[in-house]
Amino acid sequence: MNVIRETEEILERNSEVWNLCKRSGHIGGTQAAPAQIVQPLKGCASKVTSACGPKIYEFVFDNSGVLPQKCCKRLLNAGRECHDSDTNSILSEGEFSKEEREEILARHSEVWNLCKRSSHIGGTQPVPAPTVQPLTGCAGKVTSACGPKVYTLVFDKSGVLSEKCCELLLNAGRQCHDSETNSILSEGEFSAEEKKETMKRHNQVWNVCKTNDHIDIENTVF
Repeated sequence: MNVIRETEEILERNSEVWNLCKRSGHIGGTQAAPAQIVQPLKGCASKVTSACGPKIYEFVFDNSGVLPQKCCKRLLNAGRECHDSDTNSILSEGEFSKEEREEILARHSEVWNLCKRSSHIGGTQPVPAPTVQPLTGCAGKVTSACGPKVYTLVFDKSGVLSEKCCELLLNAGRQCHDSETNSILSEGEFSAEEKKETMKRHNQVWNVCKTNDHIDIENTVF
């Protein structure tokens, strides 16, 4: 009889557990209300870009990775408010312990401060190539009318260089011609192949001017 009664009580409690779970989602104690999810500020994600966002996440949440100068710049331009918003939004969605939150927020501030001080985090940041300054007085020798035409031929492979412009270029001298092109190449982001092609046209412009006194791109093979 006792066995039968115990079995009935167990089955009764079994049903009670099921019903209580269905009604309340928990049994006994005080069930903590789920933390409210913090929505990130609108437009912040696009300011950091899809390429840099994951790298920032790795540093803040995984304490790993490298943040290049370009990503640091995007982070700082987005602003501290966006940086705070993105981290707080992720923290509100995940299950983090108090200790984990403190560590994440410490790295969150560290990323911001390191970017402000060093412009990059981790790895070996390449030293930017120094900008080559053009020789003094060269631009005035070629004149503002002919300079852009020389540029178009060398860098864009298009346009026409008149006899007058060829004469001004040759009179300015090869040193000035080299200086102007090298200065522009040092300021822009050109691949090794682009630099090679640009220097090839740079030399051809000089040689064609010496030979023909003018350049018509349609009738000149570059």
